[in-house]
Amino acid sequence: MWPKYSQAATTNQHIVAGIPKFFKNSLAKGSSSAIRLKRGSWLAWQVASMFPAYSGTAAKKKDDRSAPGKEKDVERPPPSGVDWRNNSSFGVDAPADDKAENGDRPQWVSSDDSESSAQSEAEDESSAEETPQITAGPSASTQLRLDFDGKETFYVDKKSNNTFRSASVRSLTRPTKPTYRIWMKRLTDWSPGLRPRRLERSRNRRYIRGVASGADDKPSELEVQKRQEELKELKVAVQREPQCEAHWLSLHRMLALNLDKANRLAVSEHQLHSLEEALAHHPSNERLLHLYTETAAAAYPASQVAILLERMLEKNPFEYTLWTSLIMATQGTMARCNVPDVMRIYENSMRRMHLGHTDASSQRFDSVDTDPIMMKLFNNCCLFLRQSGNFNQLFGLIRMSVELNFPDQAMDFLEATAADEQPLIEFEELVLSSGLPMAQIWIRVELLRQAYHYLPYPQMRHSEADAVEGGLDTQRFVFSSDVCRYAYPLKAPDNRLQLMLLVVQLLKMPVSTSECLAERLGTRTDQFGDSDAVEMMLAGLAERSSYAVPIDQSLDFAKALMALAKDLSVTPSYLPHMIGSELYAATVGKFLLSAAAAFRPAEPRRQIFVVLWFRLQRIILLAGKLSGKMDAGKLHDMRCAVRHMVARDENRDVARMFVEYGTWEFERLERDDDPERAFKIFMKLIQAGAEEGEFLTCPQMMLAYVVFAEMLMAYNRREHALHLLCCMNMGVVVDTLSQEEAKRATRTSNRGLELLTNEVRALDGMSPTMLLEEYFQPHKLVLYARARCLMLCLFSRFEEANSLLLDLLADPLSQAKAQTSERRRFLREQLMELRMTVLQLPTPALLPLDSTDAEAREAPTPSLVAARGKLLVSLVRSGLEEFPRNMAMLLRWSTFSTLEWHKLRAQLIRTEAGVASLLHMVVASSCRFGASMQQAVGAGGLQVHIQTAVRNRVISMFETFLPTNPHRTEVEARQWAVLRKNSLYWRLYLRCLSDVNASFERSKECLLSALDECPWDKAIYIDGATHVPQELGHLQDLMIEKQLRMFAVPEELDILRRL
Repeated sequence: MWPKYSQAATTNQHIVAGIPKFFKNSLAKGSSSAIRLKRGSWLAWQVASMFPAYSGTAAKKKDDRSAPGKEKDVERPPPSGVDWRNNSSFGVDAPADDKAENGDRPQWVSSDDSESSAQSEAEDESSAEETPQITAGPSASTQLRLDFDGKETFYVDKKSNNTFRSASVRSLTRPTKPTYRIWMKRLTDWSPGLRPRRLERSRNRRYIRGVASGADDKPSELEVQKRQEELKELKVAVQREPQCEAHWLSLHRMLALNLDKANRLAVSEHQLHSLEEALAHHPSNERLLHLYTETAAAAYPASQVAILLERMLEKNPFEYTLWTSLIMATQGTMARCNVPDVMRIYENSMRRMHLGHTDASSQRFDSVDTDPIMMKLFNNCCLFLRQSGNFNQLFGLIRMSVELNFPDQAMDFLEATAADEQPLIEFEELVLSSGLPMAQIWIRVELLRQAYHYLPYPQMRHSEADAVEGGLDTQRFVFSSDVCRYAYPLKAPDNRLQLMLLVVQLLKMPVSTSECLAERLGTRTDQFGDSDAVEMMLAGLAERSSYAVPIDQSLDFAKALMALAKDLSVTPSYLPHMIGSELYAATVGKFLLSAAAAFRPAEPRRQIFVVLWFRLQRIILLAGKLSGKMDAGKLHDMRCAVRHMVARDENRDVARMFVEYGTWEFERLERDDDPERAFKIFMKLIQAGAEEGEFLTCPQMMLAYVVFAEMLMAYNRREHALHLLCCMNMGVVVDTLSQEEAKRATRTSNRGLELLTNEVRALDGMSPTMLLEEYFQPHKLVLYARARCLMLCLFSRFEEANSLLLDLLADPLSQAKAQTSERRRFLREQLMELRMTVLQLPTPALLPLDSTDAEAREAPTPSLVAARGKLLVSLVRSGLEEFPRNMAMLLRWSTFSTLEWHKLRAQLIRTEAGVASLLHMVVASSCRFGASMQQAVGAGGLQVHIQTAVRNRVISMFETFLPTNPHRTEVEARQWAVLRKNSLYWRLYLRCLSDVNASFERSKECLLSALDECPWDKAIYIDGATHVPQELGHLQDLMIEKQLRMFAVPEELDILRRL
């Protein structure tokens, strides 16, 4: 041994530094013969250098080393004190007879490894003549043995013992149990070329079961030949049967396998050629069109994709998918995104839809109705103007479009007035004199002006020079010539209702919680995603599925939702916590009333917009209560406005208006308030209805009965509620029968079931399609089923109510029949909501009314309550798979506090509801993990690790959908196609990354990704300036380059701040 190398080495650098000079010279020369060390000698030197306990005090001298030129090294016995193999601290005294028999020669070679030892010795002898050998330690005759002869005083674990895996170790999970797989029987068995057998495979099987290795993905030659034969057969099949869509789709998949090993561009061009041939035979096939646009976008840059799409539109100019793809080729690309360029494409598309089938080339598409396509393009155009901050052009376009389709209706309230904008001056002076940094001043002033300057100026005849001298914003002058190229009258008068509902949604007002209505309006597309307005999530506050279920179950969720809306809402907004909310709420309310006035008083369409006006008041009321912004003065003003609306001549004879008024009064109540004010409204309405006739046949009056009964059940007034429900099941008004008579008649008669059966039979004679206004009207079938199920629950006949709903959902409203009938699908969705209500009724509602009742049953046991909970979870899961955008089901699934988080999260991911499922997942995590953080605070301060764990878990929800996720599923990939073009996803992701412990680099990367996906959305630029303030100058320059609307110029604010 060398003295300077016998010291302990603690790192790899010491080991490398301890290599003898002989090996360094040999490695430097690059000799072809490899240097092989005898296993014992090289290991001895390593162990001696790393473990001082095995090294002695004496050392070899440098002169005693063997010369490098010798073919063989002389084996010398180890010096005294360097016998590192016999460490006294680990030694065991052998018996005397053993010492006498074996002498002083210790055993060093294992008998179990004789074969491997012989093989290694043979390898060493064969290579001894080629390479120099350096040996250390005793000779072969005195070689020590490393075996155990069974006379030891301790246990030696050499073989696997299954008892330690199953019998004695019961508390450990499967991955933590030892496997006892021995792949290196001796320490000297390791070499750089030797790898443990089944090491990687055992790890995969043990920790990540079911994950296929990458080596198995490569097909064999036989499989390649088989696929090539299949490809030839498909090419022949598409020539023989070009009308078969399945052949074209299979051919597209086979071409993607790239069996000829061509480059990716050649494969994409081949696929595009085959898709063009397929579209020649299937000109309006949505699946083929989507495949064509996706393949073109993956193969070519955006400019070439636009050229291809323009050629396709010349052949078929009435394809909405091609128009949206062409728009997104410009709007969704950072290099091409520009507001004038995008609006030019919208101009061409709207003009082509307006012209219709006037030229010879489009005569073969004369069966295509252009009004639905025009309304979708109009919705996307307005959405683009709103997201880019061009609110003045947006309201100017809305005004012209409404006035073109309703010539007698004037929209003068969509013009700015000086009195409404007076508070802005005071707010700006406060911000400018606050002493904040310039970045914060610009952000606040920009949002303030956007909240008050969203309406255009009146169309005055002034020149631009006069406007500048008067201090007016020239961009707020929107003339008819500026927006007339994007607004055209509809050809069919029946489509005007849908146009007005689309405008209501563009004003951030939620219309309905139904999946069927959302699909009918057609507001969601894969290219554009959902609306970026977080106010659309408040649809559950505007329309509750049932008043019998206490709101306490979802109160925490509603508070968390309002906290999220406070961070993500963009001005202008009608939410009470936003500055300028009163002005925008008044604008939306005036538009709803003006839309109602556009229809005749007796027309059912007029009532739709009045009902939406009442829902807007309820949203403002509940949002103010949840955020603490509702005082007594505002509440008094709102009550006066609601009562004035009911007292109008056209509304005082409509029962639905009084129902909406009663629900507003009910939502106004606090926990301990007296509900008599709300109950009196329904009592007077029911009393007035009883004077008109004996039988109950009006759907609006039936709705009043059911809603009033549910409110009574919520306050545990079960006798009065049961009286109303029994009378409704008998089909008579409440004054006809007393409480006892109604109960007795219900038990002895099947009148309610007969009425329900008649409504079910009437479905066969109805049209499978529904008119748009029918989605907002009460349906007798749903009302009869609702009243009967609630009555059975009050009689503690829960099983009978559940069976009734299961029978209805199984036969007349089955899923198979719902696929072919729009009406049955809508009714099926309503009945699934009703069954969800029945399953979550509070326990007191299921108790018998009196103990003497013959049908009284025992109180629900904990097992029965648990069974109802399982049924509820199963129902909501299946409902979300069938109706993913049903807001009531999304809300209920998100509030399952006892459900495991991974199950709740997985179902929301599988629910392809766009940004709605993501927002529900974020709010659910806030409710659940917020409770954990509050517990940590109560236990003695907020723990940092809990806060970090919650933050990482929330961030992982966003990173699940990213393409960088190697474990992303197909469902998550489909969700990403919708979420990537929605600014709410990126804004939430950026806010989660921008906390105290975050780094600016990671936030900047997220911001750049967001701008690359949504370069037209102004809200991302504002949030980027907030969370990444060092990039404010670049963001402002980019907004100017893209021609996004900027209300506050930085140079102007600098001058105003100095003044």
